[in-house]
Amino acid sequence: MIRIKITPAIVLLLQIQVIIAQAPVDISGRFTLKNEHVSFEFEPVNMGLASMKDLSTSHEHINPVNGKHLLWEVAFAKGRQIYTITNNYKPCSFASIENLPDGTTRAVMEWNRLRWWNEDDAVSVTVIVDLPEDEGIARWRIFVENNSDYWGLWSVLFPIVNGFPESGKYDIARPSFARGGELLAACDQKISGRYPGSTWPMQMVSFDTGGNSVYLAGMDGEARAKEFIVEPVKGLDSQRYPILFDGRRHRKFDPEPGERTYIIHYPDDMGVQGSDYPDHYPVAFGVHQGGWTQAARIYRPWALKQKWTQEGPLSNRTDVPESVINTGVWIRDNWIWNDAEGTAEEMNKPLLEAAEKLDVPVGLHWYRWHTPAFDNLYPYYLPAKDGFKERVDELRRNNILVMPYINGSSVDMNIADFARLEPHAVKDEAGGLRHHYYSNNSGRLLSMCGYQAPWQDEIETLVDDIRKQYGATGIYVDQVSGLFHELCFDRSHLHPLGGGNYWTSGNRDLLGKVKNVALRNEGKMVVTSEGASEVFFDKLDANLFWSQPSEREIPFMQMVYSGYTIFFGSPCDYTKSDNYFRYAQGQAFIDGRQNGWMDLGLFKPEYRVKAAYLKQCGKHRLNNLDYLVYGQLLDPVIPTKEIGTFEDSGFGWGMYEKQRSAVVPCAEARLWKSEEGNLAIFFANYVDREISFPYRINPGDYGLPQGIWLIKEIGRKSSKNIGEFTDKLDRTEILEPGMIKVIELVKK
Repeated sequence: MIRIKITPAIVLLLQIQVIIAQAPVDISGRFTLKNEHVSFEFEPVNMGLASMKDLSTSHEHINPVNGKHLLWEVAFAKGRQIYTITNNYKPCSFASIENLPDGTTRAVMEWNRLRWWNEDDAVSVTVIVDLPEDEGIARWRIFVENNSDYWGLWSVLFPIVNGFPESGKYDIARPSFARGGELLAACDQKISGRYPGSTWPMQMVSFDTGGNSVYLAGMDGEARAKEFIVEPVKGLDSQRYPILFDGRRHRKFDPEPGERTYIIHYPDDMGVQGSDYPDHYPVAFGVHQGGWTQAARIYRPWALKQKWTQEGPLSNRTDVPESVINTGVWIRDNWIWNDAEGTAEEMNKPLLEAAEKLDVPVGLHWYRWHTPAFDNLYPYYLPAKDGFKERVDELRRNNILVMPYINGSSVDMNIADFARLEPHAVKDEAGGLRHHYYSNNSGRLLSMCGYQAPWQDEIETLVDDIRKQYGATGIYVDQVSGLFHELCFDRSHLHPLGGGNYWTSGNRDLLGKVKNVALRNEGKMVVTSEGASEVFFDKLDANLFWSQPSEREIPFMQMVYSGYTIFFGSPCDYTKSDNYFRYAQGQAFIDGRQNGWMDLGLFKPEYRVKAAYLKQCGKHRLNNLDYLVYGQLLDPVIPTKEIGTFEDSGFGWGMYEKQRSAVVPCAEARLWKSEEGNLAIFFANYVDREISFPYRINPGDYGLPQGIWLIKEIGRKSSKNIGEFTDKLDRTEILEPGMIKVIELVKK
């Protein structure tokens, strides 16, 4: 096979922009890339990033370190050996500053034809940083040309910044598993996650200290494998790889000083001799003002240009069934509900009674409907338990959306014909199967490679059989969007080894086949999956948020993707306090999620207050689909005066996160915009006392016209005009105990 090398020099020659001015840089001294918004300063000789200053406030984000700063790190591998070099391994060979016609300033840094491991011309690295004229966020690119006749590229860490973020000084907003996002105040602990997948479902992270913010995001429309690592840890001594090679000898890991932030990019054909990293996409990294909400606004325009949003907003999509758009509350339960056994009608009675009380369209997420035990003998679910079809038929007659569970990623090694599916499983570097432990009661579950057409067809056929044989009106495909890119090294799969974008493309194909089944013969079957990974939003009708309530919860993902997909689920322990329950449900409601995903025990008499609040959420949602489904979440509404807090226990996920007590607001509000340009403020009072909520809204802050605006209150049964304002609204809402309130602003 002839291997064509695309070198950094060739890539630069292919740039279509004409360079107006180019100035080589004396690398013996520091050099600076700057505009009116930001200044990036690189150290002499090795070009570590030593300074990133926000020029609007003179705030410096990168601290000095006792040693050298970093810019990149490259890891090479062969077999079980992994060795690394950084920008400090050898001096930079060449650097320049260039001015482009559009006002962008470009910095170029090259480490050319480095001798490594006694091999001449083993590797060349080129870094290009483009800083637009009118913003503080630059586009960072790295090219790694591996000329070794032995070593393969294993990973590229770029940009890697030490001395940032200072421990305990930054509030860090991150996308998170099965929730909108998390705001980690004064963060001093390591956080990490692999993208694509639900553990880091958007390729970005935001840092803020006193309004001085830093934005870090991949701009990778192909969704290749990468890892976000943030380590605001004092006395950092964690190792990235077992051995560091410094050009003279082997030694144990010697960590660079200072806190660290970096992205690990996993190249195609990890560990394969001569594999390169040819710069597939830029990384956006730089400064701005405005915290995590502004970071979401920066990310949204880019996100809405990617393939996973090209079906357009929900208002334009004809492939999303009305049944899921109009769902008011979700129920999640097993085969037997509230101990009701007997005929199909008798077993269905608890759900039908709950649906009557709720008086909104209900969706049922149905577990353990299949004959094998849960998490055993996958992918064999059929035949269903006796009476399943009869129960489905009755629920459908009562307009219940019936969505049974299947797993779209896991196979049980204990099945009799495992040898048939084993060739399509994910393999590790040594050819081992990637097993997952879930419980002592589960089978020997392992991950399948979504890139494999036989596995895609297996799930497609299963869904079609459930649709035809039992008449289910929805299907939940567990784990496909709930896992992450597991690095697969099976050569027979015909995808790049380890890194690349095959996990994304393969699982998009899998869900696409399921979606085709759902729409077959003018069908309207709803397709959902676990968590919410952005790369599947055009292949799914809704995305399950099932993490428990948290004081760290923020609607990060909703601010980016509202109007383009649906999020559902607000589970919590309903045996806890009324305040705790209202916090979980009210916050989910104002953040735009479909409420529910709890079992039918919630509708026992002792929980009637909670069930009534859930009904209130469902009713208000259906009255405000123009905002909560088709609109855009613009901002949290911050009260202009203190409104009080309450403390409760049970916050945190409870599976991978220790549950804890926390202090949370007594009430919150969110600002939404409709496609017509109207605004609505959604309020939720979580406590058993009246709350006065003072606030200020300026439509001009969101690009809307000044002038006279009408104020309306949207009730559960009707709306009424309650006033008007000119240009800016200063107002106080009186929220009765446990009240949800919606105020609409309409341009006159």
